[in-house]
Amino acid sequence: MIEQIRKTAGLWMAALGIISISLLSGCQTGKIPDLPPVSGSTFHVGDMVTVSCTLPTGGTDGVIPDHSESVHEDGTITLQYIGPVKAEGKTTGQLQKEIHDLYVPKYFTDLNVTVRGAATYFYVDGEVVNRGAKEYPGDMSIVRAISVAGGFTDFAKKTKVRLTRGTHSVTIDVVKAIKDPRYDVAVYPGDKINVPRRILW
Repeated sequence: MIEQIRKTAGLWMAALGIISISLLSGCQTGKIPDLPPVSGSTFHVGDMVTVSCTLPTGGTDGVIPDHSESVHEDGTITLQYIGPVKAEGKTTGQLQKEIHDLYVPKYFTDLNVTVRGAATYFYVDGEVVNRGAKEYPGDMSIVRAISVAGGFTDFAKKTKVRLTRGTHSVTIDVVKAIKDPRYDVAVYPGDKINVPRRILW
């Protein structure tokens, strides 16, 4: 009888241990993934910058032509009408916003501005339709990266996508990221994304 009680107590302790681990794991999955910023995500002296402008209607009549130049020694590029603009130390998104605000509304009532650097790439592997290197457009997140790679295959484990930056990695629940933008982490040039295959029982 005593031996049976001991066995029962042991089973309860094991069950409680499993429940505790599950609860702790649940807490971890609620944490927003975080990776250190990547070097090279901002412009430096000598980097090539291309600025393209279009009207919201898609037309280009009366809009300044595409402009490409290397960042000068003083960290600037020079654009029509607005002159020198500081590019060094800024991301493509920051530079786009600054150029847009310098042109609108002083020179244009509205304008779409796109800033690109020299071609850079991120990489998607595993259970996606189109694996391999993808050109980095200047603004990318994990959800958009999967979309650029053609989306998940039918065998993808969408809740355990691995994002690696240098020596650091995080696991991302892309299903959650689609529903909640806080979990849709930024992707930078050189990042590697791996979508594992789910186990079929």
